[in-house]
Amino acid sequence: MRQSRRAATWTALQRGDVVNLNRNGVECHRGFVDDRTEDGRTIWVIDKIGHRRMFHIEDDYDLMVPSAGAA
Repeated sequence: MRQSRRAATWTALQRGDVVNLNRNGVECHRGFVDDRTEDGRTIWVIDKIGHRRMFHIEDDYDLMVPSAGAA
């Protein structure tokens, strides 16, 4: 079975990657990946003030990984 583009993005994340989580085109969360589950369906993101939050692939966020220059 072919992996969806969304799932491929989530499973490719590594600790330290900067991510934006958007909903309906609005940025809701931005930070760096602190950890993720082995299957890549759950990630923990730390924002710029140090708050750590868990996100699941089914939480209805669009996950974007900005280019290195945009971080």
